[in-house]
Amino acid sequence: MKIALIEPKPPFDAYFFLKKLPLLGNLFLGTMMKNAGHTVKVYKENMIPAYNEKTDEFLPFIREADVVGITGITHTANRAYLLADALKRQFPEKKVVLGGPHVSALPEEGFQHADQVVVGEGENVVLDVFEGRNKDDIVYGSVVNMNDVPPLDLKILQGYRYKKEKIDMKHAPIMASRGCPYDCNFCSVTKMFGRKYRIKDPDLVMEEVMMRYHEGFRYAFFYDDNFAANHEKTKIFLEKLIRADIDLRWSSQFRVEVVKDKEMVDLLSRAKCSTVFIGVESINPKALLDYNKKQSVEDIKKCIKTLSERGMKVHSMFVLGADSDNGETIEETIRFSRASKSTTAQFSILFPIPGTRLYQEMKDQDRIFINNWDYYDGSHTVILPKQITPIKLQKKLIHAYKHFYATTIITWLMSRLGFFMWKLTNKKFLRYLRYFTRKLKKAGAIQNGILTHKGPLTDLVPKKLSEAIIRK
Repeated sequence: MKIALIEPKPPFDAYFFLKKLPLLGNLFLGTMMKNAGHTVKVYKENMIPAYNEKTDEFLPFIREADVVGITGITHTANRAYLLADALKRQFPEKKVVLGGPHVSALPEEGFQHADQVVVGEGENVVLDVFEGRNKDDIVYGSVVNMNDVPPLDLKILQGYRYKKEKIDMKHAPIMASRGCPYDCNFCSVTKMFGRKYRIKDPDLVMEEVMMRYHEGFRYAFFYDDNFAANHEKTKIFLEKLIRADIDLRWSSQFRVEVVKDKEMVDLLSRAKCSTVFIGVESINPKALLDYNKKQSVEDIKKCIKTLSERGMKVHSMFVLGADSDNGETIEETIRFSRASKSTTAQFSILFPIPGTRLYQEMKDQDRIFINNWDYYDGSHTVILPKQITPIKLQKKLIHAYKHFYATTIITWLMSRLGFFMWKLTNKKFLRYLRYFTRKLKKAGAIQNGILTHKGPLTDLVPKKLSEAIIRK
């Protein structure tokens, strides 16, 4: 059977530096189906568009495929639905399956565009769904034993060049664990993978690392949402990596308390961990409580300082716009980002991902004023902040990047070029945001920058430019 798996492209690539790194869902499922004897190709649309809207044509293999699976996040949901609708229109008999975090949270929405929707982890149900044994409209996956997940077969990826049989991808994609014991209110990880932390056996992880190393990779990125949540098993793996003594630098995501374990920090350094991605979020203590981060400002400062002193680069990730945030607290966080000596920084505006507690809270409070999934990428204001106007919050994001990356000519130019492109793409959005802010003030819903929440806010949503902001 011929199977095509598609990762839809975003309307605006806010994280362009991750362009070549694919989501792993399609690769895991594709690898399993290839191992079962099927012909599988995976398309990451950032690398090779699967569908040309102007000519209304799909790539040849997709036209020939018996089943097409589309996996996306909220930011790419509209594109996923467009692809699915076009496939069903052109090839009514072709089976189309949707999966991923977004439709896992909103399966009924996804089912309007596909034959089947897979909710949650798909490894335990994928063969039954794609081979036709499970015919349920909405199929619920089950918790996966990480030891049963095979190493990724990167050869099924399309659109990448090969140099001496090595795929043109700098960082080898690896996942050693799923789930997170914490429960930040804006995070979709626990909805998709649960709070029970599951880690693959260190020997199996090491086998995959060595496989990638022999393929020519000298850098790896572990997709784990909390790499060191299980200290005991993580240390076993790090010791194995140190003993292997290979020229491989790697990076992953960690929480700030990783530095409380001195042995762990020492092992990370000796195991050639080059970059540590840290969810700082804010240095406003009340904002950290809003997010349910369970970390303090002192924890944050100690973490960045300790890791930097051990020679590791720190990529700090910030979220602006908590209910406890105002213009000054956001400015303090922006100033800290550079003063902290973080190597790089990533800023996002708080946005409600379906399935999270934040999403339900914002719906209940009638504070979501943009419903088009295209804008749910962290670079757009889509919910009403409490202590700053929507347009000012948007400007703070732009200012944050410009401030942090103003240290060298190259980064200064890149930050300004990036937001020049963003503004060019989002002219209509910015006009709408200014108009909406004025309307809120006029209606008394915002006074002196503070949200008063007078009346049902959905009634205040302007009708102008509605095609740009209302999901059809």
